[in-house]
Amino acid sequence: MIKSMKILASLVLGTVFALPYNADASAEKKNEPTTRSDAVIFKIHDIEPVSKDGIVTGCDFTTTLYNRTAVNFRNFTINLKWNDVVDERFKFDKYAEAVMSKEDFKKIEKTLADDDKKTSNVETSITVNAFGSDKQISLRSHINNEKCYLLLNKADFTVTPCDIARTIEDKKGGEISAGQKECTGLFQFVSTSNPEYFGKFKRVSQTEEAIQNEIVETQELSDIDSVIGKIVENLGISDSTLTNVN
Repeated sequence: MIKSMKILASLVLGTVFALPYNADASAEKKNEPTTRSDAVIFKIHDIEPVSKDGIVTGCDFTTTLYNRTAVNFRNFTINLKWNDVVDERFKFDKYAEAVMSKEDFKKIEKTLADDDKKTSNVETSITVNAFGSDKQISLRSHINNEKCYLLLNKADFTVTPCDIARTIEDKKGGEISAGQKECTGLFQFVSTSNPEYFGKFKRVSQTEEAIQNEIVETQELSDIDSVIGKIVENLGISDSTLTNVN
């Protein structure tokens, strides 16, 4: 009997040490860029160039939004702007300076600088109607600009106007008023630099999900530890009983 209980204890201990818990992976997950639990998170994806006669004239793209706030919106407009920044290594004035004489380059230097300042940004606006709390929506849109590659970058944005259905209290004890017309602070743009861009949006962020999983694993280990304690305690009682009998 005692031998069987010792074997059982060994099996339970073996199960504990076999649990797949990776502390380094959990810590790494916490340090990754994440998304807010109190925001409308959104991303731009599925970007497709639109061509006419072999020339790109615009871009089709999808905007996916997930409302993690307690706010119900009647409508809002997201105004997006991507800055067209050319890498210093690829600017034409750097090339011209390298291949031209100093005298010839000075003649065109000002013109090149003025052209560089005229570089246009990519701007668009997206309007969403009737967007409730804990809801997700995807919208297909088009922009008349050939620089589709910029849409993969991080964008500057504002959310105005916006129409909130009713005044509510936020998680910090403040107030989100139904009368406000500017809602930028309630939104978060998720760019390709954020790992959550490449998966499906969820009610909680990947970081928060990792923390919750860690709590569950810790509790499971604690429960198993209690079971082992009971087994060891029973083994001691059984040993003592048999000794007294003998």
